[in-house]
Amino acid sequence: MPQRKPEKMKNTWIKVRDRRLVRSPVMEIVERVSRSSEDGRRHRFYFFKSSDWCNIIPVTADGKVILVRQHRAGISRHTTEIPGGVSDPGDKNMMRTALRELAEETGYVPVSGAKCRSLGWTHPNPAIQDNKCHSFAVGPVAKKKALSLDDGEMIETIEVPVEKIPALIGGKQMTHALMLNTFFFLMLKSPGGRSELVRALKKLMRRRKRHY
Repeated sequence: MPQRKPEKMKNTWIKVRDRRLVRSPVMEIVERVSRSSEDGRRHRFYFFKSSDWCNIIPVTADGKVILVRQHRAGISRHTTEIPGGVSDPGDKNMMRTALRELAEETGYVPVSGAKCRSLGWTHPNPAIQDNKCHSFAVGPVAKKKALSLDDGEMIETIEVPVEKIPALIGGKQMTHALMLNTFFFLMLKSPGGRSELVRALKKLMRRRKRHY
């Protein structure tokens, strides 16, 4: 049988050409000229081209989540985050990359018998970025190594009991969206996590009674 031609995607911007505007050690800024699949008009888009990122939730045997505090230039403030970083050009296994970042930033590594789980990945901002962020969780971990920080890193490692993580998130002490998404992934993969999400969504279906 003859193969069917793939259906034309509607409302698609077809790449005409790319031009690199800025190149830095962590990302490039690219100008892309694209053509509309519907009427042929052209438009210029600008986006960041970057290697994939990763982050990881590490938990100790006594129930502490290992977090890092560091100053972020983008907001000129300190943030509380889980460990993570940018993959190197030769990295092919993002789980190994995440465990390496954990060791470099905190000195913590998985102990014998520990399990590392892949939670999923997201596009950080597909409107202006082309990369993915991969999320993991690991435990138990213990501090076994010295820190190995990049020149632009000044990091404080803190241990937070697992019971206090919801309060940190709800109290806006953890505000990094990609880090919060990793906790969301972990909740979805936990028993009852998906049903809790559905239950919360269904509550929005109910109309409130008006009081006169």
